[in-house]
Amino acid sequence: MKKLMHNKKKTAVITGASEGIGAALVNELLQSNYKVIALSRNLKKLSKLKSFNSKYKNDLIVFSVDVTNSSQLLSVAKEINSPDLLILNAGIYEPVIIENFSVKTFIKQSEINYLGVIKSFDAFIKKMLLSNSGTVLIMSSIAGWIGLPKASAYAPTKSALKLFAQSIRYDLAKYNITVKLCSPGFVNTKAVKVNDFRMPGLIEPNVAAKIILKNINSKKFEITFPWFFSTVMKFLTYLPDNLSYKFIKYVTLNEK
Repeated sequence: MKKLMHNKKKTAVITGASEGIGAALVNELLQSNYKVIALSRNLKKLSKLKSFNSKYKNDLIVFSVDVTNSSQLLSVAKEINSPDLLILNAGIYEPVIIENFSVKTFIKQSEINYLGVIKSFDAFIKKMLLSNSGTVLIMSSIAGWIGLPKASAYAPTKSALKLFAQSIRYDLAKYNITVKLCSPGFVNTKAVKVNDFRMPGLIEPNVAAKIILKNINSKKFEITFPWFFSTVMKFLTYLPDNLSYKFIKYVTLNEK
């Protein structure tokens, strides 16, 4: 098949692009003169995304892809040139309700949030190695820093992504490929609407996308926001466990 993307515009590939931060990043990148390859399982939402960005119809290409399916990812990778920016954003969040504890909740989030990122990385990194250039942005979360209520299935996947990003940057440095880790706080997406506890510092997806792209070329490894919330959470990681536990329990569980 004839390869796509034969112009001088930079190309971005985004997984989990049909809603939330992913969709907001698509919008921002198109406005920043990028060619965008948007991947998601939900073709209906991808169609809405394409309709919303109709004036950029020549710069937005969508693929219905499941990040747990390596064959689908590799098929897309074969059709495009090496991305300048690879954003591994696909992920889900399901709270753990202890009264309805299920191993399936853990397996599902591990397969999408962690292994889905690894499979996506595997599909697109080979051409980036050949081109000796590019940036890989891995979407983690502040929840990967310290345990939060009902995140016992979600948080470990995000913590694993942080360690993956920290480790893989050594291997990619010799290929002139930059690795960035993004650890947002609470972002107002469908995923967090199931939470029944307070979510300090809640921000909108478009605000999150602007912050990410503003810092994509900075020297910092980890992009985290909002500033006050992320600073407090980082501070909590340095406290003795009994103090951080009591503080988080008080802030999140005492009042909705």
